[in-house]
Amino acid sequence: MKKVFLSALTIILFISCGSVNRTLFGTTEKTLVKTVAIEQDCDKENIEVVDSVKGLHGATYSLNVCGERMVYKQVGSVFMEESKADKKIEELQNK
Repeated sequence: MKKVFLSALTIILFISCGSVNRTLFGTTEKTLVKTVAIEQDCDKENIEVVDSVKGLHGATYSLNVCGERMVYKQVGSVFMEESKADKKIEELQNK
């Protein structure tokens, strides 16, 4: 019983790791660029990831999108423009 618990705990900790989560659920910079290209109507070639801060539960990306600076956040397994992500998180916290 103790071995099963420890194995389950190890798996949960491994999956909750930010880098593993990003890889398993496809939340990579390549996916980010595709998402931004569609949302901002900008060719992928004109999108550059300038900076990124990656943590255990998500990431924040600074982008150059067709000459305009934008910030996107990874929330779970999706990418959202920073203002929309912050608003959604606030709504969830107030429930």
